[in-house]
Amino acid sequence: MSIDIISYMLLKLVNQWFEAQLGRLFVYQYCMRKLLKLSNLLSLLKLTLTVVLSFSLGVVTTLTFGPGKQIVNSQPEEVGYVTAESPFWQEIQTDDTLIAHDFLKIDQENSPQLTEASPDLILSNFQNRVANEFQIPELIFNQTKFWFRIYTEFDSNKKVIHDSLHPHIIYDVVDITDILALPARAQWLNVQKAEKEVAKKVSDIRKKLKKMAKKNPDDFDDEEKHWWEQLKEVKGSRAKIIHTASLSIRVQTGQKNFFENGLKMSGRYMEGMEEIFKNKNLPIELTRLPFVESSFVIGATSKVGAAGIWQFMPGIGKKFLMVSDEIDERRNPWKASVAAAKLLKENHMILHRNWGLALTAYNHGPGGVRQAMKVTKSKDIAKIVRSYRSKNFDFASSNFYTCFLAALYAYTYKDMIWSDPLIEAPLDFAKVKLKRSAKVNDLLQKAEITVEELLAFNPELDRVVRRNLKVPKGYEIFLPSQAAELISDLLLASLQD
Repeated sequence: MSIDIISYMLLKLVNQWFEAQLGRLFVYQYCMRKLLKLSNLLSLLKLTLTVVLSFSLGVVTTLTFGPGKQIVNSQPEEVGYVTAESPFWQEIQTDDTLIAHDFLKIDQENSPQLTEASPDLILSNFQNRVANEFQIPELIFNQTKFWFRIYTEFDSNKKVIHDSLHPHIIYDVVDITDILALPARAQWLNVQKAEKEVAKKVSDIRKKLKKMAKKNPDDFDDEEKHWWEQLKEVKGSRAKIIHTASLSIRVQTGQKNFFENGLKMSGRYMEGMEEIFKNKNLPIELTRLPFVESSFVIGATSKVGAAGIWQFMPGIGKKFLMVSDEIDERRNPWKASVAAAKLLKENHMILHRNWGLALTAYNHGPGGVRQAMKVTKSKDIAKIVRSYRSKNFDFASSNFYTCFLAALYAYTYKDMIWSDPLIEAPLDFAKVKLKRSAKVNDLLQKAEITVEELLAFNPELDRVVRRNLKVPKGYEIFLPSQAAELISDLLLASLQD
């Protein structure tokens, strides 16, 4: 067994031990109480090891983005293909739920600088960079603009207090940067302070809205006038509109730093992903969906089992990919992209060749989308998004398509949003098939690559490496182009598609 594999396995064992002692890095309230009892040294070691393992190996064992509780049923049906646990579905439960700080630290000094380009200008597709079939309908323009701002304007230290029924109606933005920077025995103490600060602000806004519902508009103060200017677009009596608003307050964590990290990582895989979609006669715009699902964190895993950059659930994953205890191809960006292309094409064909419906079905399932069409008596995705609600078609499902559009435009016009977006170069790889089974150690020696390099191209082989198993005969792997030439005796073929 090589030193690389031994080192990797030892690191894994150490990480698992710390996970057993500390639980998830981002925990709920009961876990936090236990963490506070541990020493600062133990916490520091845990965080350090997690960061090292997650990013130096290119594999994240379990990662939950952002603070708070996910907007998804506690036992979601596997009617869709992804969960609502991607970074853009995060909600702060303002009454009694912990606000855990985001895993991705904000590096203000090295963060790409934003330009002064207007969101309205970009979302109008004024340079026609986005295909006509992905133009933003007027009915959901403001909702899309809200998510565009979440991805490009607000980082994860900004807590945007807004209306859940009309997401673009914003009451306030709480910046917790200074709170998190306060001297403290442990960072979790500052997290608690941030939680209380945001919860207090939400409570104040709710109380003020309830009083505002009973006031004459002439008596509104400046803040209330600003809120009413936004709320006036909602149909109904003034008192009812404002009272409903007081019951519909939600907090959204900014995602700019996550999106920027996703931009950086996407450079490794986007070229290959676009080629896959082109070969299946699909618009390349669809390859931007992983920004919504995982922000291109390769090892992203949800609490209910969705995995990889496309966040396939196990059941639907097995329809297109190998998903076993040893190998989980949902974690391979290119293989999962092939599966996503097939699934999206299937959705498109059965849902009136409408990409808005097909993309919503990626999250909610074709059956759920058909039900929405039946209830609304419409095939118009904008009308469905704005008017349809059910037990399962909740905040996540009703915002999924607008999140996609926002991410699509942010990526397509990235040069007009960030003056110097940091994007990694594409990985130079060859896809090959093994003519016989091979132990990882043999592959590493013959290909003259490290464990880290093997897993960077084939993250689904993590357990194979950890358990020192064989890569099965006929299995397709990705290798650096020069490495593929060194293992010709193990190869059945070099695959071009």
